[in-house]
Order: sequence, then structure tokens, then C-alpha cells
Amino acid sequence: MKRILICLIALVIMGNVCEAKRRYYYTNTSYNSSPVDNSSAQGVANTMANRNYVSHFGGHPGMYEGCGSGWTQEQAYRNCCYSNSGMKVVDVGYAQSKNGMWYCCKRYVR
Repeated sequence: MKRILICLIALVIMGNVCEAKRRYYYTNTSYNSSPVDNSSAQGVANTMANRNYVSHFGGHPGMYEGCGSGWTQEQAYRNCCYSNSGMKVVDVGYAQSKNGMWYCCKRYVR
């Protein structure tokens, strides 16, 4: 548990964004009321790219979800929450927003 906490703190310090809750504030330029497809990691990645922010959307009982973003697919993959946890990745999705930012969602099991 200490190890995971230290890894998460290090990610935040290095500028990686990992949000555990949904954002409830929007700007006029980024607000999008499109429906959320949280049935797969790809659906979550598509929603994040469409809305231009990293967030969790639920809908996956029994699994952990990591979300991240970056200017390359690899950066987005590495910036996901729980990336260094050692848990097995069972689903992953990537999507690129209109501004070129990549979004990634990974789902894990212990």
C-alpha cells in the first residue's frame, strides 16, 4: 500500500494528472453533453477525447480503472493511474482529441 501511495504522489509531482472523481465544472469551449459509453475502456477513451479532459466514468464493477493523457499514445498509456501497480491489464483503449492530445483508459484486475 505504501508503494502505491508513493508512486501516485510521484506521478502527481511530475505533472501527471490522475483524477479519481468526475469534474463538475466546464468551460463553454469544452462542454459536450454527448452520452458516455463506459462499457469498455475504448468507450471511456473516446469520451475523454471528445470532452478534452481525463476522468473516470464508472460502470466496471470488480475492476480498477486508470485514465491518463499525453502527447503520444505511449505517454497516455504510462500516465494512467495504477500503471506501476503490477495489476493485470484486461482492457485498454486509446483516442486522440481534435487538439492532438491522446487519451488512454486501462482496466485492471488483481
